Amino acid sequence: MSASLPPTVLAGVPPPAVAPSAFAAPLHAPTLEAALPGVLVETVVSTGSTNVDLLARTRAAAPARPILRAALTQTAGRGRFGRKWLTAPGSALLFSVALPLAQARARSAAVTLVCGVAVAEVLRDAGVPVQLKWPNDVLLAGRKLAGILTELAVDPRGARTLVVGVGVNLWFDEATVAAIGRPVATLDECLAREHLAQSREAWIARLARAMLAAVPDFVAHGFAPFQPRFNRLFAYAGQQIELVEHGMVVAQGEAQGVDADGHLMLATAAGARAFGVGELSLRPRAA
Repeated sequence: MSASLPPTVLAGVPPPAVAPSAFAAPLHAPTLEAALPGVLVETVVSTGSTNVDLLARTRAAAPARPILRAALTQTAGRGRFGRKWLTAPGSALLFSVALPLAQARARSAAVTLVCGVAVAEVLRDAGVPVQLKWPNDVLLAGRKLAGILTELAVDPRGARTLVVGVGVNLWFDEATVAAIGRPVATLDECLAREHLAQSREAWIARLARAMLAAVPDFVAHGFAPFQPRFNRLFAYAGQQIELVEHGMVVAQGEAQGVDADGHLMLATAAGARAFGVGELSLRPRAA
């Protein structure tokens, strides 16, 4: 198993044809364990949802140490609002991390933005020019490359655990793209596919380590230290956008980034407004 991250594909050079079977091997738990000391590592070939798995366990009893659960495929993967996360087997990095919490601050929806910053910075360090869509998507060339779902579990003793689910598209076949029905991006647009097949554990470990560092920092210091980092990565700064709730447009204006609490700042016809995550979705306004 390679522990190194794959090299960047040269601009304009299409990725080589690597068969999906190259991604069919189960994830190698010992490699992840070596890269994540102090973390309980679990790998499975298939599950409904790694987030659901960890939520059920941490609601029964908060863990004494972080848990990482990774799957080759999910049969009931989901994002915000219960939306389905569709992938072909082996075509995405799919994992969740359960982090025991000592304080209540991570109840804040801003923790989703914190995890987004952590994931995006790892990808950018590897030469993938991603940006962030408020509140929980990672974009490549304006298309969704990765998604983050954070959920809080409270056990019968009142102990809290944050469960963070991450999905990163590695490659897609035509059938999956057609089933998704909207623009998506894959990591093999920027990184050589044959090396991605050998580096899945390295990617999962690096992304997990970034979140394991970022969440305690957020719990201790709040979102303010992450505000400039998010705003540097924000894909829609200075652009006209609209906010949608339950299918209805509730606000529109120029996106101005996020404030020190993670609220989206919007310059509207009625003046500046701040919006918490809630049930809102952002989308660019049609010209």
